[in-house]
Amino acid sequence: MPFPCPACGAAVARSPEAWFLRCPACRSWLRAHAAEDAAVRAYEVEAVGRPETRRRLEVPWTPADDRRLRRWLLWSSVVTLGLAAALFVLARLL
Repeated sequence: MPFPCPACGAAVARSPEAWFLRCPACRSWLRAHAAEDAAVRAYEVEAVGRPETRRRLEVPWTPADDRRLRRWLLWSSVVTLGLAAALFVLARLL
């Protein structure tokens, strides 16, 4: 999801969740932190080294985000249960 650069206002064509964010207009490195708010997905975005540029960005949930979260929860549950079973079998063998 594109969002405005907190330093210059130009559009940054990446998601605030992406790594190594950089504004294409002013070439500032950007840092985004998830805000502590349970009602909406929100991020605090700022130019690195300039805390006065901090801006709050709210991102709406989309159906694609819901699917991605469900898929991640399913696979993480399967891996966790598989590791627990493997540790149980290993403990029984030793």
